[in-house]
Amino acid sequence: MRRRPLGSLDESIRLALGVVALGLALVGCSAPSAGPCASEPRHIACGRACPTSAYCPSGFHCDASGRCDALCDAFTGYGCPSGRGCTHDGRCIPLATAEDGAIVAPRDGSPRDPSVCAEVSLQTRRQTPNVMLVIDQSGSMHERFGGGTRWNVLRDALLAEPAGLIASLQREVRFGLALYSARADDGPAIGMCPMVETVPFALENHGAIARVYRAAEPIDETPTGESIDFLLDLIASTPDPPEGPTILVLATDGEPDTCAVPNPQRGQPESVAAVERGYRMGIRTFILSVGRGTVSESHLQAVANAGVGRRPGDPDAPFWVAGDDAGLRGALRAIVGGALGCVVDLEGRIDMDAACTGRVELNGTPLPCNDPNGWQPLSETTIELRGEACDRLQGGDGADLVATFPCNVVFI
Repeated sequence: MRRRPLGSLDESIRLALGVVALGLALVGCSAPSAGPCASEPRHIACGRACPTSAYCPSGFHCDASGRCDALCDAFTGYGCPSGRGCTHDGRCIPLATAEDGAIVAPRDGSPRDPSVCAEVSLQTRRQTPNVMLVIDQSGSMHERFGGGTRWNVLRDALLAEPAGLIASLQREVRFGLALYSARADDGPAIGMCPMVETVPFALENHGAIARVYRAAEPIDETPTGESIDFLLDLIASTPDPPEGPTILVLATDGEPDTCAVPNPQRGQPESVAAVERGYRMGIRTFILSVGRGTVSESHLQAVANAGVGRRPGDPDAPFWVAGDDAGLRGALRAIVGGALGCVVDLEGRIDMDAACTGRVELNGTPLPCNDPNGWQPLSETTIELRGEACDRLQGGDGADLVATFPCNVVFI
């Protein structure tokens, strides 16, 4: 068993990713015209303050002094001296040969025709995850927890403005909500079971979720497996489902039961089976215990492993146990922050066999291809940052990610 340490992540995971796709215009003329920032009237962006190049318009870069600059015109190539070419972000570089993957001049060293494409910088866009918050609505959520009840503290951690989980991440995450429970006495569940109230995935979804969540109160039972199956059916039947990975964040304070046998709580096999089904559908599940000792560690570990496809003999997956308000907020942020991931969509298609001839730079630093701390191509339209590069992407406000490939690698 491995328990994920609790701790708060950065309050804001805001990424400015990408650059407009355009070919390098490279000219080797002896008397070039000046670049956008070297002649009057100067471009309005020249000298604008910038933490990274992502804050500058297309054709500009953020220079060493923290100002937007363009030494040459990225659309025409004008502005660079003889023997140098203009990059997509307005820098002058030596005309290179094909060996370095930047095909900017023929092998004979003669200037390249500016109408011939040398490289293409593909716009990058971090994938937007779809996060369904699956909330146990059983009667035990009325129990004391930190400065309130389990129900109220969890609800506040999710809905508080502006620092609550949903309000702070709703522009980067498509949040959805599912409240689940059932009613029972001494026998099987009474009436509808499971009782699941949902809010579908959407960006900027705080208002819709708050209206449903704030009006709800704990009910009775915990049919976790059947409720997850209900959600999986709902997601599978949704027309035009949103792009990006889908995950379930299961927040519960007790052992699961079933609709047929609400008491005692012996619905653990059904819960694990439902989570395994979700993983087969491409949906990962992460589990959080609201309170210490309320759910057995053996069940938490079984759900955690099933949720990410771990098999016997594999290392155990993390689960989260929150014993107080701060721990709960930290756990939620850790789970959802991790869901943001480091998979990046390319606004174009690349040749997988030749992908590593391209360049991927994070905040101006080149990343090695197929490296544990660099990047790797996943498909014709996606790349993934790994290890230290992923950590830097997740931890930086305004991270500048640029993916550039030779023209013969990009399918237009």
